[in-house]
Amino acid sequence: MNEKIRVGFYLQNRGYLNVDLRVPERGNPGIGGTEFTTVATAYYLNKFYSNHLDICLLANIPNLLPSSLNVYQAESLVDAAIKSEQEGCDIFVFKSTQGDDEIYDKLRQLKIKAIARSNNTPYREGLNQIANCPQIKAHVCVGHEQLDLLRDHKVFEKSVLIFNPFNANNFVPKKDIVKAGNTVVFLGNIHPAKGFHHLARVWFSILKHRPDAKLIVIGSGKLYDLNQKLGKWGIAEEGYEAQWIRPFLSDEKGNIHDSVNFMGLLGAEKIDILQQADVGVANPSGLTETFCSVAVEFQACGTPVVSAAQGGLLDTVVHGKTGLLCKNDKELVKNILYLLNNPSVAQQFGKNAIQFVKEKFDYRNNARQWFELFMDVYYDKPLMPQPMKENYFYNAKFFREGMRLFKKAVPLFYQTPALIEIKPLIKHFFKINYRG
Repeated sequence: MNEKIRVGFYLQNRGYLNVDLRVPERGNPGIGGTEFTTVATAYYLNKFYSNHLDICLLANIPNLLPSSLNVYQAESLVDAAIKSEQEGCDIFVFKSTQGDDEIYDKLRQLKIKAIARSNNTPYREGLNQIANCPQIKAHVCVGHEQLDLLRDHKVFEKSVLIFNPFNANNFVPKKDIVKAGNTVVFLGNIHPAKGFHHLARVWFSILKHRPDAKLIVIGSGKLYDLNQKLGKWGIAEEGYEAQWIRPFLSDEKGNIHDSVNFMGLLGAEKIDILQQADVGVANPSGLTETFCSVAVEFQACGTPVVSAAQGGLLDTVVHGKTGLLCKNDKELVKNILYLLNNPSVAQQFGKNAIQFVKEKFDYRNNARQWFELFMDVYYDKPLMPQPMKENYFYNAKFFREGMRLFKKAVPLFYQTPALIEIKPLIKHFFKINYRG
C-alpha cells in the first residue's frame, strides 16, 4: 500500500467549550461517551497506523484536541461532510442521526465514501436512511446486542461490530486497594435515560439493611450540555430532580440525606473514587445502552458492577463473574446488598473484571478493527456477515435471524418490516410496555 487513506471524523463538541481532550490516555474528562470515543478512536488510529492512514478531526470547537491529529473547524455535520471532501478525505465517519435527512441528501451529492457509527441505535427512519444511502458503505454498531437487533433489517448488510476503545492503563489499581466495605458509587449522566432514579428510589431500602452505606454520585445533568439549567440541588434538570430524585434522597428537612454525596462532573480524578468503591452502579434502567462505557470504567478499576440485564450491558458485564445484572428494582437492592455483605465475592469479581476489560475492549484491538474496516471500504471489499451471540431467545434474535435468512432466500419479502420497526408501532397502538 503506497498511498495513505485519508479519513475524516466528525466531532460534535459544541457543548464542551474549554474541555481538554488533548490526551485521551487519561480517560474521559467528563463529557458524553460518544464524543470521547470519537476522539479516542481517531487518536489511536493515528498513533498505530499513521503510516497507512491520514486522520482528520472535524470539530465544532477545534481547540484542546490531540495535537497529533489534523483538526478542522466544522459548524455542523453537513459542513463537516463537505469539508471532508474539500480536504481530500477518502472516507467520512459520523455518528448516525435521527430525523435529519439533510446529511443523507448531502452525502448523495458528494464524491466521498462514508461510515455511519451508531453509539445509539437509530429509529426506523434513520436505519432506512443508512441502508438506502449508497455513499454509506458501512454501519458500525458498538455492541453485539445492538447488532443482533438489526439482523432482519436491510441495514444489517452494511453493519459490523466494533466495540468502543478503552485504555485501562490509568484505571487498573497500581497496588491492592483496601475498601471501606460500605461504599456504592453511581457514575453517569443524571438524566432519565441513564436510570439514576432507579437507584435513588431504592436507596433507603438499602439503608434499612446497611445503615452504614454511603452513596457517591459522580455526574450531572450537564454532561451533554454544560449550559443546561439545573434544579434546586444543582444535580439535574428541575423536573427530573423534583419528581424522581429529591423525594427519595431528602432528609427530614428536605436537604440531601447525609448518606449521599453528589460530586458533579469529574475527569481523571474520578478514578480514585471508582477504585475505592465496593459496588459500582451503571445505568440500572439499561435503557439507551448499546455499550455502557461506565460499566467498563468501573470494572477496569477492579470494582464489580450492578446494572440491568439488557442491551449493551450484556456485552460489557459478565453476570456472576464481573458483576450482577438485574431485571427490576427489587433485584437491584438484592444485588447491591449481596456485594456489600460479601466482600470476598466482590473482590474476586473485581479481579475478574480487570482481566475481562483488558481482553475484550483493548484500544489496540479496536484500532486494528477500524483499520481493517477502512481497508475494506476503500477497496470496495464486501463486508462479512457478523455471527449472532448465543443467547438466541433474548430479544427474539432467533426470529430476527430466521427472518433475515428467509428474506435472503425469498427476495419478494425483502421489504417486509424488521422487528425493530414493528415493535414501536405495537407500543404506540396497543400501549404495550417493552424494553428493547
